[in-house]
Order: sequence, then C-alpha cells, then structure tokens
Amino acid sequence: LSITGNIFTANDVATYFRWIVIKPHGPGHFLQGLSVTGNTFKALNGPIGRVEAVDGSIAGLDMGRARLIAFHSNTFNGVDQETINPATLEFTQADPAQTWTLDPGAYLPFDGWTRTVAALSPEGELTTAGAQVLREWPAVTPQDGPGRDRVRLGFSVPVRGTVQMTVRMDKPF
Repeated sequence: LSITGNIFTANDVATYFRWIVIKPHGPGHFLQGLSVTGNTFKALNGPIGRVEAVDGSIAGLDMGRARLIAFHSNTFNGVDQETINPATLEFTQADPAQTWTLDPGAYLPFDGWTRTVAALSPEGELTTAGAQVLREWPAVTPQDGPGRDRVRLGFSVPVRGTVQMTVRMDKPF
C-alpha cells in the first residue's frame, strides 16, 4: 500500500485522533510493503498526538515481522510527534558512561520496535572522563528495553559525546 502526495487536514479533533489506524483482526498479523511518503498532515485548532496508530482491541501487530516500511518525507503541522522510518537522530551523552541507552522509539511508526540499526556515526570525538579519544566501536543492541524500542550501545570504557544513528522499525529485505 502506498499513501503518497496527499494533504490530510483535521479541524477541532481530540488529541487522540489519528489519520492512519491499523486494526488487526487476529493473531500473527504484521506490516509489509507500506509506504507513507510525501504527505502533509495538518491539525487545526489544537494538536493531535501523532498521525498513525494500531487499534489493538482485537489483536496486536507482530512487530517482529515488519518488513519494507517507508514512512518519510512527510510534513507535520499541529502534530506533537513526527513519525519517521528509517529515522536518523542525534543523541548526546553528556556524562561518561560505559552503556548508553538511546530512545528513538517515539519516532517509529505504529509503536514499532528498533529492529535494525542501519548506521551509527560519531559526531566529533567520543572521549573518556580523562579526555582521551576512544577509537573503538561500541557493541550495538537493538530491541532493548521493555517496549523493544530502544538501542543500547556498549563501550569498553565510560565515554561521552554525540552520535548520529539511523534506526528502522522493520527489516528492509
């Protein structure tokens, strides 16, 4: 399913209003081949929380089987939380820590899991408490946390700095 190039407008709706709602009618349902790109979402006279949701009143989605989901290049006006997949975000760890927990989950559509970390790059240098530059790469653990919507980075020593991470709620192939 492709939803492309539309203008979605809502006026005077409740904050829980969503334009795209998926309602599974049995166990084992999952998303595959969904593309939501190049659209404009605009809520007038009061914001809404986000543009998409899963109605789990009958059954939930199997997020561990999501494949080929494109949710990008959209414009959001009057929407509290933008939805992006894949999402490229910047995270800063101010105090040196051996384990960083990054939380990109709010950006992923349909409360998706952080299934794939497609890219991770330091922004500048990662440094120890003694200001030494770390030249090694961390272990990357997606699907971390109780909602499987976080990414954990494990370093050999406590470090601080900034990273750019691209995360997906699906497997691209």
